[in-house]
Amino acid sequence: MTEPAEPIAILVVDDEASLLEDLAAFLAWHSMSVTSAGGSDEALVLLAGNPAITVVLTDIRMAGLDGLGLAERILADRRDADAVEVVLMTGDGNIDTAMQAVRTGVFDFMRKPMRPDDLRSVVRRAHAKAAARRQAEARRLTELVQLRTDYAALQERLAGSAPALGLGGDTPPELAHILSHELRTPLVTLLALPDMLGTGQALPAGVLSSYLTDVRQAGARLVEVANDLVEFLAPPSPANFAWRVVPAGSMLDGVRQRILALAEARHVGIDIDAGDAAEVETMTSHLIGAVSRLAANAITATPAGGRIRLTAEALADGMIAFGVHDDGRGMSAEEIVLARMPFRQLDMSLARRSGGMGLGLTLAERMAQSLGGRLELTSAPGAGTTARIVQPRRRAAAAP
Repeated sequence: MTEPAEPIAILVVDDEASLLEDLAAFLAWHSMSVTSAGGSDEALVLLAGNPAITVVLTDIRMAGLDGLGLAERILADRRDADAVEVVLMTGDGNIDTAMQAVRTGVFDFMRKPMRPDDLRSVVRRAHAKAAARRQAEARRLTELVQLRTDYAALQERLAGSAPALGLGGDTPPELAHILSHELRTPLVTLLALPDMLGTGQALPAGVLSSYLTDVRQAGARLVEVANDLVEFLAPPSPANFAWRVVPAGSMLDGVRQRILALAEARHVGIDIDAGDAAEVETMTSHLIGAVSRLAANAITATPAGGRIRLTAEALADGMIAFGVHDDGRGMSAEEIVLARMPFRQLDMSLARRSGGMGLGLTLAERMAQSLGGRLELTSAPGAGTTARIVQPRRRAAAAP
């Protein structure tokens, strides 16, 4: 076996002085750095003072705290960063003692007299395991520091991007807090992943499954935030739209599929009424995206157990309206003006019930305008809200 680059630091514990001296001499002769202790109390002091020690070789039968008790004290709540493996020795071990050793988490259980090659092999393997745990923890901490550094850099870039976002003097002072909150909330979940997976311990299937669900949701939220910012900064050009004639009802079905998970999570029902709206010529993904944003707002405003309505209505002037209706608390005229501003929300606190950066209505209105239409909002306190995307039924009728 290849000798390690650094000497193995081992603590040998035995209250029999002659055996302790023999063990220390044997291990030192094999190029190990040996520290000796004549009992458990001394061993704990020496171990605390020498973080290089990776292996403790201890007799079980000792006065005071025995070897099993010492192993339990050493291994309890020990972090991987200072991992230590314990090897127990005994001259009269039995199955019960061996089972206790296993439950304590010791590396190995050796019976005296021990063959020199066996002892040397066990110590080396114990050191290799402890060293691997320490190295894995060091890598995990390095990766975690890098993740936090990347996150800090992302925050700095966002904080310096206000001019590029087209934000003027009306930009709310809470904007930095909103952006930080919308990024930090999912990132906290993602940054915890190395901590959970780097413990070296097997996680119960239920705990792991639940956490992976949280990770997927956090990742999806970050993608949503990124998509909103990209769409706000670089909206797609209508010149690149793929216009199609589609049934109005299929548009509402597409909206329902897009918001179904959110509605189920909030325990809000969805009703659809396409009436006699017939067909519309549109950019389907754009229209579904715009109405979905309005529907998401409606779901957030609706108490659990309530319902929202998706409607399509052909208008007399060659236009068609896709509406979303909720029975939430509604908004005053002043609140409607505020809600239509980018990066504004009626509740600007970080403890607000709903997340988001306040871009939903802004982006929905841009989408409506790119389709040759407009966004209409009708609301009153206590009377709910109706939001509509109104666009021409045929592209030829669209405004230039």
